[in-house]
Amino acid sequence: MLVVDNSILSAVAKCDTLAYVEYALGLRTREESLAIAAGQAVHRGLRTWLDGGGIAGAMDAMAVYYERAVDLHLAKTKRAELGADDRRFAPEWVEAVFQQYLDRYEGKWPFKLVAGTPEKPVSAPFPATVPSGRPVVFVARLDAIVRKWESGGKWSLDHKTTKRASEWWIEKEKVSSQFSGQLWLSRQDAMKSILREKSILKEDYSLNGVILNVIEIPEPHKSQGICKDHKVSYQECSVRHAGGTMVYVTRTEAELEAWQRTARRLTLRYDRLQTLARERGIAGVVEVQMQGRWNQSCTFCSQREWCRVGRPTSAGAVKASFVEQPWDPRQEQE
Repeated sequence: MLVVDNSILSAVAKCDTLAYVEYALGLRTREESLAIAAGQAVHRGLRTWLDGGGIAGAMDAMAVYYERAVDLHLAKTKRAELGADDRRFAPEWVEAVFQQYLDRYEGKWPFKLVAGTPEKPVSAPFPATVPSGRPVVFVARLDAIVRKWESGGKWSLDHKTTKRASEWWIEKEKVSSQFSGQLWLSRQDAMKSILREKSILKEDYSLNGVILNVIEIPEPHKSQGICKDHKVSYQECSVRHAGGTMVYVTRTEAELEAWQRTARRLTLRYDRLQTLARERGIAGVVEVQMQGRWNQSCTFCSQREWCRVGRPTSAGAVKASFVEQPWDPRQEQE
């Protein structure tokens, strides 16, 4: 079986090298793993909170996961503590940001949660014929399904953490293929059956769209200047400036049809990459293209430095650049 999701297919769309290393081989750069761990920790905390665990339970779930992840990161990178460049990933900072988010919304959550839906991976057969001959399954993880209190209707709720929810970042997310995939999947009978079998939903449904629940994890302030809003130094009130927003995303039927056509072509490419990875491992990267050099995907790519020095595949170079972190979108959080 070939399992694909938006993370895999969007990596293929950017650059075969990115998809080959990160998903076909399951290797991630050491720096990137902290941002991923922070996002995953916030997801775990929100799951507990939405399931009725309260602020204390949510903070405990988030902190235990994240502190363990940071300890593991330090062990893998052979460091005693996080460096100055990692200040925004310090456990006490990330936990403080999440605490103030929960305090802000406790008792004021603008949605009604559909019970049982937080952090559920759902899937359906994907209509693509690949060179390996394997059946293809498309997977998405629903952070939750909610209703808007004022108007009803069901929406997929997707939690996002980012350094800053700038206008550029929000517009980028609104057109993301991730949400086209979620809405395409919500229309598939296989996904509806899975949700009904798990007693998550007892009715047929279609999603109106996706709501992005955006939480900022910014850099802590360094300035000793006085904040005009809080009347203390920016260092003292730094965490209060960590904001967030809600963004509503919808798709037309034409957009979903175009998404499916593109996703099919990307799936074929990923099948070939995964086959090569099984046969040759990291050494096979010499046969893999670097489209990122042509489409500007290298700009923010975590593998940029590794590619710049020639994509070295010696055991030492790989160990210095990457940690093993296989991606399985079907895995449900514990």
